[in-house]
Amino acid sequence: MTSEAGVNKAGGKQRNGTWLAWLGTFLLFVCVAHGNFETTDAGFTMHAARSLWHRGDSALLTKAQGGDHIGEIKGAEYIRNSEINGQRASGLTYQDHTYVWYPIGHVFLMTPFIPLGEAVEAVLPDADERLQEKAGMRSWVEGSPVVTQAVISMLLPALCFATSILLLFRIARVLGAAQCDAMWTALAIALATQAFSVGREQLSDGPGLMFMLAALLPMVRLHLGTHSRHTAWWGGAMASCAVLLRYQTALTVAAFAVLLVLACRRRKSYRDLWLFAAGGAPLALVFLLTNYLRFGDPMVTGYPAIGDWFTANPLPGLGKLLFGAGRGVMWFSPLLWLALPYALLRRYPVKLRWLALVLFVTPLLIFMQVTGWQGGQAWAIRYVTPGVVALLVIVLPQTTPWHKWPGLWRALIVAGWFVSITSVIAPVRGQLQLAHQAVTADLTRAVAEGRMTYEEASVDPADYGGWHPHFTPLVANWLYALHSRANFFEDENQKPRHGSKHSIVPIYGVAAVDEKTQGNVPGHWADRSGRHLWWRFWGDLYGVSGWLLVLPIAALGALLAFFGWRRLAGLSDFATDPVAPGKMMTPSS
Repeated sequence: MTSEAGVNKAGGKQRNGTWLAWLGTFLLFVCVAHGNFETTDAGFTMHAARSLWHRGDSALLTKAQGGDHIGEIKGAEYIRNSEINGQRASGLTYQDHTYVWYPIGHVFLMTPFIPLGEAVEAVLPDADERLQEKAGMRSWVEGSPVVTQAVISMLLPALCFATSILLLFRIARVLGAAQCDAMWTALAIALATQAFSVGREQLSDGPGLMFMLAALLPMVRLHLGTHSRHTAWWGGAMASCAVLLRYQTALTVAAFAVLLVLACRRRKSYRDLWLFAAGGAPLALVFLLTNYLRFGDPMVTGYPAIGDWFTANPLPGLGKLLFGAGRGVMWFSPLLWLALPYALLRRYPVKLRWLALVLFVTPLLIFMQVTGWQGGQAWAIRYVTPGVVALLVIVLPQTTPWHKWPGLWRALIVAGWFVSITSVIAPVRGQLQLAHQAVTADLTRAVAEGRMTYEEASVDPADYGGWHPHFTPLVANWLYALHSRANFFEDENQKPRHGSKHSIVPIYGVAAVDEKTQGNVPGHWADRSGRHLWWRFWGDLYGVSGWLLVLPIAALGALLAFFGWRRLAGLSDFATDPVAPGKMMTPSS
């Protein structure tokens, strides 16, 4: 066999390994997906996508305007009423058309799933009726149509995160890591940091992270000089997609542009810079045109003015972002304890060190001034997850700490795994409800006993619970799961057993001061008895064993992932890139 034939054969095996690894990883994340929406954001976004699919316009219509679904009608009414009350929420009305303010790219991304969801709904036409009969409908916006929600919840986050993991692998390879080291990089970031949670959450952060990594990969190639003639164009297109999913990613794209300018100056050719701009221009125009058509101004997205959110004291905010026991990034992504010294100390050779630090620090500097720094209905502080991932994927494959500090590396991986598993065993929405009740009761009692003044206790419960160790979900989620599993929250008819002895006392050790407002068990049927997992939710809804639903998917996913990642980690390095194991690529490679 000639060497060229050998390389082609190895390349074919790696392509097969890539598809096996992707499909297996996708199926494994499907196993821990939600059975319906857990966030208000996703509900509004889905109804906008549904309107876009059926009418070509993402506006939510009231009943008088011809709205054809109760969730859409209720959503339009909610946004309009919030404007009347002076505390605008979830959207903006312009010329009697109501639009959600959530990223327009997420609306576009959900739209193809609408007909798929409706096709499945034709097979399960009674799903909404069953849910209403069992649990009532606490929110039509994030509760119906439940089949379409399930399709999006099960497929879209897992699809995007499986792709992100393969992108992490490719970025590590381009940075010169051997295939096994690239695998360690990708799987460690995906499974042992707060990034893990975006593989199952329905917010735009997961898709936004995927497109950010899809833009970072060509940027690294352009910096190293290993790019093709179309790499810069592709990087610009992916960067625009990332901005459409998360508007603050524009700052990341600005850093990419600086990187590209430096590379072009070094080569004395600005062709790649213009190609990058050309790749990003079409979607930038889509963004501006969409804003203009919705709100009459290309720069208005529907979100409130920036000054309305950035009102917090920055230094305490930074401390909370980094070390808050309820969501702090240093606890929820423990690999940073090892990666940050590598990034900060110049004695360790790390290419693109400045880019890694800029991408990590930028969201911290932004969101340390935001009152809602916690990130709402999500695990950890979702706003800074892209920065964490970017830092780790640049630093880890170049420093390979698993070789230099194997004991510390294993300890941090175990800690990260603990955090990741904790995010699965209990629902964020239910945990936040109980934490809010416990914090309110705790502060109310402190004022009554004279331990705090009324002014000192007048804080956002989400803020207090987000940093105070007593309310950390790293403990509370395990207690939540223990009691939820034992049907402690429910009676034998799946009806809620309200009272603080069944809710906040066993989880937080705090008794309610007002049982009516502070002693409720998780209000959503999906947040009790493990139904935040799709196979428990749909199994209970239709009276079948959830294990029969999930075990075949889990077995197939584990099998495909094992053989796929084994191939990706075990091939000769010459099968893909002409770089010997352990040798770093340079701009002249």
